[in-house]
Amino acid sequence: MTERHLFLKGRSGAGKTTCLLSCLEPYWKGAGGFLTQRLTDGDGETAGFRFLPVENMEVIPSVTRTYEPGIKGIFIERTPEGWRKYPEVFETLGAEILNRLLEYPEQYRFCYIDEIGGVELKVKPFMERLERLLGSPAFCVGVLKHSGNLASLGTRIPLPANAAPDREWLEAQMEQRFGCRILAFDGGEAEKMEIRRIIDLRLSGTTEKGSEK
Repeated sequence: MTERHLFLKGRSGAGKTTCLLSCLEPYWKGAGGFLTQRLTDGDGETAGFRFLPVENMEVIPSVTRTYEPGIKGIFIERTPEGWRKYPEVFETLGAEILNRLLEYPEQYRFCYIDEIGGVELKVKPFMERLERLLGSPAFCVGVLKHSGNLASLGTRIPLPANAAPDREWLEAQMEQRFGCRILAFDGGEAEKMEIRRIIDLRLSGTTEKGSEK
């Protein structure tokens, strides 16, 4: 069976993003979508999270970088007053990225979506476009935030009302309505081999963007 879309879910630190990026490296020049980049302070501690577009990148970006005030795309930030969230980033930058994937699908080999199921759950412009993308022929591959990770996030920043049930609804829709295969990932070798098999099956025969022009 050919999977329509592939998403991983698992606890923080399991290596979900590392595994996906390793499997996607041979096909990366055709990527569209976004990566959630962890921002660190001078001591290596988490200082925030950034929404990073990946289209037109020749090489896979680092999943972490040093925090600097004013970096574009920050949607969670540690401040002297505590953690702050900026869901409007999904309403602007996030919606723009998904719009490009929807309007120019021929330009992308696959859609990288890492991750969903967090502070954006109540951002209607983003979620509407995400549903349209999952319903399109494009191959989407990425990460769905684990329910436990969402609960942990809620201890640091205020989450939207009903965030947990909304996340569960999203997972159910992804599987039942959009045909996503969602794999629980804990870093096992068998899981990694299966992920690579699915990605290679979907992408190895895909024509490189522009190669037929």
